[in-house]
Amino acid sequence: MTKIYTLEEAVYGFGDEKKIASFEKSKTESKKGEGNLNKRSIDSLVKDIECYFESVTVEGKGAKRKFICEGKKEFATAKEDNRKNNGRDLPYEYEINSMVIDYILKNKPIKPMSLNHWIVELGLGSKTFTTSYYIDVIKDRLFDELKEKYKGLINDKDYIMLEHAIKTELNTMKNNLRSTFNKLAKAKIIMHKIEWYGCIDDSGHHRPLTDEEFTAIGELKRYMLIMNNISASDLWKRNDKNVKKYWESYSERLKKDFGFRYIYEAHGAVLCVTDKDIERYLERLKKKGELNFTYGLNEEGLLKMLIGFYSSYGNSAMTRAKSREEKVKEEDLSYLGELKRNGQYVNKYEKMLEALKIR
Repeated sequence: MTKIYTLEEAVYGFGDEKKIASFEKSKTESKKGEGNLNKRSIDSLVKDIECYFESVTVEGKGAKRKFICEGKKEFATAKEDNRKNNGRDLPYEYEINSMVIDYILKNKPIKPMSLNHWIVELGLGSKTFTTSYYIDVIKDRLFDELKEKYKGLINDKDYIMLEHAIKTELNTMKNNLRSTFNKLAKAKIIMHKIEWYGCIDDSGHHRPLTDEEFTAIGELKRYMLIMNNISASDLWKRNDKNVKKYWESYSERLKKDFGFRYIYEAHGAVLCVTDKDIERYLERLKKKGELNFTYGLNEEGLLKMLIGFYSSYGNSAMTRAKSREEKVKEEDLSYLGELKRNGQYVNKYEKMLEALKIR
């Protein structure tokens, strides 16, 4: 079966928030109103589409590109990533790899779960942290506690800082998990699949999306972005009036047209080697420096892993925050940009991490 997508259809159907934002920016700057992407982003987009098709060929140039897709996969596969963390390993890679393998060993079978669910199940973050992105009541409670605890430091304007911290760290943890699944699958220790699921509004049951639903919901999201005059990269600003309108309209249409409360990217994983094989793989991969983990954790060992993870992750989050403060652009006139220029960003960001219990 052959599917042909225009560049615009491919970006909105398979691209991430960064690609969509870049495409929309070029569209507004184009005299013809045609969006485009640079070669690096196109190459990355092809890899995104290859998660769903056996073969992807690009024809044409510029905004006129078409993507010829052959062989629809039964299940989406993980995106191949050859960057090797841009030359550096995660400081908490040993802990996160080990905890994923430990969970898969102790829980059989594992139904496909959202990355948020994986974060909670593994103990990497609390349900309060993962749901605060979507549920304003939880976020409001966290912010009220912050204002009470840090009177004189945290004010009403800092609500956007809490939203920013939640979005930044949740995305980081999700990307860390994707990378972990990719590495373990590449080492042939696990089998890993990606599939889109929806929560049925009436019953609360979950089921995979059909191809038709997947396409239609992607088009609905694009339409809602255009109607509310926002970019996909703005969706974390849930207190913004246009973003609020987007989420209200999108949720209403999702229920009315498809019967879903929400949809999500689900990840399934299963161990595909014996314990003896794991030991052999572990030694070989350690020597090659490709993958670092342990397995067979008892309760005490797992607790030490979690302590090690939280310590390393919190330090890493602060290092990233300091880097963002140092690299602030003069043209960034937002409240966050103001905090960075005044040297207040890192201090306030640390308080947000403490409220989210990841520091």
